[in-house]
Amino acid sequence: MTPKQRLLTAINRGVPDRLPVTTHHVMPYFLNKYMGGMDALTFHQTMGFDPIVWTCPIKPDSSEGQYLDEATGILCSGDWRLETEEIPGQPYLTKRFRFITPRKSLTTVLQYNEYTLWQTEFLLKEKTDIDVIADFAPHPRCDVEAVNALAGSVKEEALVRGSFTGFAPFGQPGCWQDAACLYGIENLILEAFDDPQWVSYTCEVLRRMKETFIRSTKGARFDILELGGGDASTTVISPELFRRFVAPHDQQLVRLAHGRGAEGGLSYLRRHDANPGGYRGSERGRHGDLHPARHGG
Repeated sequence: MTPKQRLLTAINRGVPDRLPVTTHHVMPYFLNKYMGGMDALTFHQTMGFDPIVWTCPIKPDSSEGQYLDEATGILCSGDWRLETEEIPGQPYLTKRFRFITPRKSLTTVLQYNEYTLWQTEFLLKEKTDIDVIADFAPHPRCDVEAVNALAGSVKEEALVRGSFTGFAPFGQPGCWQDAACLYGIENLILEAFDDPQWVSYTCEVLRRMKETFIRSTKGARFDILELGGGDASTTVISPELFRRFVAPHDQQLVRLAHGRGAEGGLSYLRRHDANPGGYRGSERGRHGDLHPARHGG
């Protein structure tokens, strides 16, 4: 079996010629410090792993006035302009991202070190800020040609893995998880009890953006797309919150993605520990095993 065949066979609950061995991600810091700066594909091949290549390229829709910011690669438009600045005097590299819209500006702050990045300021300061995103933020679309070029270059030597888009510059594939990045997970959990209607609306706004991306992936040669994120795991929220605020949106996204007419055998991998049902493909059980997903439960 080729590495791609081996991984897809296991994901689809078949029996491969041997146990697939791979990684979720390979940290750039590790590659640069310990592996001579090699890329992730070369690392997998060097170690005898079954390679996975990640890609989620965005193509601006010029008919809607979209463009990619030259410095960051973030999707912008005339109603969603981006300014960035470094904030001096911080222990880490610190950048402020300011999104300028016809109504108001929204800002978020990220910090970086050689290992990773993290937020120190959330984009949503007031609950009404989600209306600014709903009215002005551009919806990303997939660069199908770029995905297919990568798939053609790796052929059977690697699984081509993408994800449902997260809100730039700091997001996660799932709707609840994206909202947590925009508003803060503690704040979002509290609002789930104090103002559940607003939480549902926020997730719906973000789901619409992801739906646009999914529709645009028709013909893209992805092998697997990631949906989820750590802010919906059972170590963070209860199964009740998962069933109310996570599963309904995930179900709609997965159903849309499965019907989008992708080329190749597309599977879906979820990284949540909760098991609310309503998914096709594979989902991760509470004890870490892959099992057939229930539909509509």
